[in-house]
Amino acid sequence: MKQWILGFFLLVVGGVVSAKEKGEFVSDWIPVSPTFSTPTDFSFPESESVELFESFLYFQTHLYFQTKNKDKQFSIYEYNLETAKFQIKPWDKGKVLGWTECKGDFLIQTKRKLYGVNPHTWEIKKDLDLPANSSNWKDILCSEGRLVRLDKDDLEVFDLETLEEKPKIRLPMKSVQRIVKGSKDEILLISSFSGNTIQSFSLLDTQTKREWKFPTNHRALFKMTQISPDRFLVFDPITKIYGEWLLFDDHFFPLVGLSKRSDGNVIRFSPISSNLQYQLDLTSTGDLPETDYNVILPKKDTYAQELREETFYSPSVFSLDETGNRTLTVTIPSMKEGESKSIPIYYGKLTRFKIHWKFDPNLIVKREESESKFPNELRDDWFVKLEDPVVVGKREELFQGKTTIHEILSETAKYVSSIPYKSGKFEAAPNVIEKNNGGCTEHSYVTMSLLRGVGIPARLVWNYLPTETSSEMYFNHKYVEVWVAGLGWIPMEPLVPPKSKPGVTHARHLVFSVLPTPVHPKISGGDRLVQLTKEHLSYGKKVKMKLSILKKEKGETGEEEEGVLPVLKNNRSILSGEEMVVP
Repeated sequence: MKQWILGFFLLVVGGVVSAKEKGEFVSDWIPVSPTFSTPTDFSFPESESVELFESFLYFQTHLYFQTKNKDKQFSIYEYNLETAKFQIKPWDKGKVLGWTECKGDFLIQTKRKLYGVNPHTWEIKKDLDLPANSSNWKDILCSEGRLVRLDKDDLEVFDLETLEEKPKIRLPMKSVQRIVKGSKDEILLISSFSGNTIQSFSLLDTQTKREWKFPTNHRALFKMTQISPDRFLVFDPITKIYGEWLLFDDHFFPLVGLSKRSDGNVIRFSPISSNLQYQLDLTSTGDLPETDYNVILPKKDTYAQELREETFYSPSVFSLDETGNRTLTVTIPSMKEGESKSIPIYYGKLTRFKIHWKFDPNLIVKREESESKFPNELRDDWFVKLEDPVVVGKREELFQGKTTIHEILSETAKYVSSIPYKSGKFEAAPNVIEKNNGGCTEHSYVTMSLLRGVGIPARLVWNYLPTETSSEMYFNHKYVEVWVAGLGWIPMEPLVPPKSKPGVTHARHLVFSVLPTPVHPKISGGDRLVQLTKEHLSYGKKVKMKLSILKKEKGETGEEEEGVLPVLKNNRSILSGEEMVVP
């Protein structure tokens, strides 16, 4: 009997239809493309350079830089973002100390003058006396008939027509280093002193409207601008950081491999692609007849992973349940005592993403609707003990009458992520709450006990939490998914950054199964990925088995892993290769 990998495509109609109804398969992801292509290798002509604290000027698909050569002569270069070509502009008025676009013209500040310049011809239209109070760069902007100029912790204000000086505006943020034109009457205050902070500041009522953190090199902040309400461009020849960032749910995301679901409620980003292979090693300790093994496969499509170009061992039987869990039942020919086999069971091209959901803050819990649709994911059980006084007390302490889903999930995430990680004994939620420590499984039990008790469906996710530099995967983690109407199943991951934010995880898990209880219907006696079928369990003493899950990255990023919880290296089962156990 031939035992090589054969490709096949199976459609289990009932399972697929039901899975779609339950929100398991989300295929309507739309790539978000950058407005401009960014260079891989950028340099100015004739080895000219730019200064760290000087900002570029952005106008109609062009960037303008002031450069300085080795003889300390200054020039202005125009860079076309669409054609990636330079053009030097005529300028003989001395060093530029600040510039801005204003009503279709450029305003350029020098040591003694403020010039109005036609951006197309570079003809000087205005020559105004407005001295600078130092020779250092200071950003300027115009808004609502006023010119504002950054001056330490204040904005200097001038009438745009007469240049009459007005009262200064005190800034709400200390050590502002840059001001950038925002939307309407708002400007962006930027400082690298407090974690790359950006505040949106209204010039009308002098109030801060929003605050963000920009996750990039602090030097690159000085070469950043807003090109649309939700798009920001970083173009820094010094740090060599180039690219666009999307503002989504008050967070910034690089537009590299980013896609948004068609309803606009969630994005996934920073993908990693791998070639994934299952390899089953068998050694018989006695004569073994033809036997069948259940092998748990990764879920094909979730919000944060995709599998393509899959091939499967033959002969085998593929099964799919209503929540998208997949099993391959593999038939292995008879083996003689002492015989060993190394069998490729499965191959696929895997892509994993970081994920971020945006919540409707007014969405409330609808218990009756959830109970009719997800009774298993709301059911009481030994590991959650929904009515235990310890669980009820913790629920009352955390939620205090809160009814919106976002509030409840946020309070749950903050609390569970604060429980110290310690290898546990698979204890029920009340015990974990009382002792205030536990493993990932126990963190999951607490999450489910809190949320099921208020009518939010919650289920267990069996997955691999990657060490990206490793070529072999270990089945060693659990977290929780909760159902939110209009969003689908979303992650609650308390042990991997950013930890305390519901619907957000940067772990790029590899998910194998989602279950209402810790028990997989086709695997008994442990959370392993391979086991003899129930009919052939009696042959277990005649065979030693090890399932290896191998991956080879395609275009590895080499990025550092972010605060991943420790793997239980002393676990006997993992070390012996007998099974892969979720801690």
